[in-house]
Amino acid sequence: MKAFSNRQSRAFTLVELMVVMAIVGVLMTLSASVLRDAGKGRGLDSGVALLESMVREARATAQGNDCYTRLVIARDEDDRSPDSRHLRYMTVQMKRKNENVRGTYDGTDVAGEGVWVSTSAGMTLPPGVFFSPTYSTTIKWMDNDGGDMLGQEMTRLAGKGQTAVYYIEFDEKGRYVTPQSNPLNATAAQRLVVISGRLGSGKRAKDGVIPSEFDSQRRPAAAKGIVIWPTGDISQLRTTRQVYED
Repeated sequence: MKAFSNRQSRAFTLVELMVVMAIVGVLMTLSASVLRDAGKGRGLDSGVALLESMVREARATAQGNDCYTRLVIARDEDDRSPDSRHLRYMTVQMKRKNENVRGTYDGTDVAGEGVWVSTSAGMTLPPGVFFSPTYSTTIKWMDNDGGDMLGQEMTRLAGKGQTAVYYIEFDEKGRYVTPQSNPLNATAAQRLVVISGRLGSGKRAKDGVIPSEFDSQRRPAAAKGIVIWPTGDISQLRTTRQVYED
C-alpha cells in the first residue's frame, strides 16, 4: 500500500499536463516566428549579395572587352503581370559593334551603330525579394543630384523577347555612367535597393509589391542594397537609414 501511494503522488494531474502543453505551444510559436524572420533576413542578404555580384560582372565585362555594358533588371520569368513591375530577374548585356561599320565606331558611342546582347544566363533574386525602382535613388554629391540614373527601355532578352527593363550602364573603363552615356550629363552615385515582400496592389504597395514590414514613415523596413559610385566602386547599404537618407 505504501509503494502504491508513492507512485500515485508522483503522477501528473490533468491541470499540470495542460500547463506543460500550453508552455510547449508558446515555445513552438516563438521558435517558428524567429525562424521565419531569420529566413527573411537571409533572403534579403542573399538578394543584396546576388545584386552586387551581377554589378561586378557587368563592370568586369566592360573592362575586359573594352566596351559599354549594362546590368539589366526585368520581371521574373513566371510573372505574367502586364505592368512588368515585379522585378527579380537580372542579366548582363554588352554593346556589340556592328560588323558592317568599318573604322567609324570604336564601341564607346552607345548611341551609334551596334546592338545590345546578353552575355550571361541571368540570375533571379530569392523568393520574396524584389528590386525597387522607387527607392533606388541617387545620392547627392558635389552639389549635383545627377537626376535619374536608372535607364528604362524595351530590349530583347533570351527566352523573353522584347521586354521592358531597368538598367545601369558602365563605360569601357568600368565607370558608372548616365543612361545613353551622354557625356554632358554628370553621373551621380546610385542606390540599388531590394525589398522583402509579396505581390500586391493598393496604397500599401510599392512597385507592385506589398512590403513584409514598414518603418515609422510607412516605408519598407526590410530593405537593403548597394551604392554604385561614378568610379564604378561599390558600397553596401547595411541599414534602412542608409537606404533612405540623402
